[in-house]
Amino acid sequence: MLKQYRNDRIVILTTHFMDEADFLGDRIAIMGSGKLICCGSSEFLKERFGVGYNLTIVKSDNNVDSNKLIEFIKSIIPSSNVLSNVSSEIAIQLRSESIGKFPEIFQGLDERKNEFSIESYGISITTLEEVFLKVAENTFPDDPLTISKAQEG
Repeated sequence: MLKQYRNDRIVILTTHFMDEADFLGDRIAIMGSGKLICCGSSEFLKERFGVGYNLTIVKSDNNVDSNKLIEFIKSIIPSSNVLSNVSSEIAIQLRSESIGKFPEIFQGLDERKNEFSIESYGISITTLEEVFLKVAENTFPDDPLTISKAQEG
């Protein structure tokens, strides 16, 4: 309903649901301790304050050791960070700067699918919820780009 009626209007919506803000907001402001911390489009905030991408791999067999798979990914993107390795699912954080290496990762995962016992894999960009949590725990007072750059984006 809000999307339908927002044409030619300014709508200010406050919410704690970042998915809602991401979907509805043209510009999103994040406040902390009663102060405006940052403001910008969803894409700007994700790029500026996000952690990059999350690669999620589901193994077809829980008993298969994940270390070879993790080592393979770290050999291509050394800065990758294992977020979780529980049961048949592995979640790995990849920084935005490593986007050029994604085709190599995907090709390697496809070629070694049986060796690593991969059932499926997918990649997603940082969520606005992750951005909010990062911004809320760390304010960036020494960063002049926080507000000024956001207004350009």
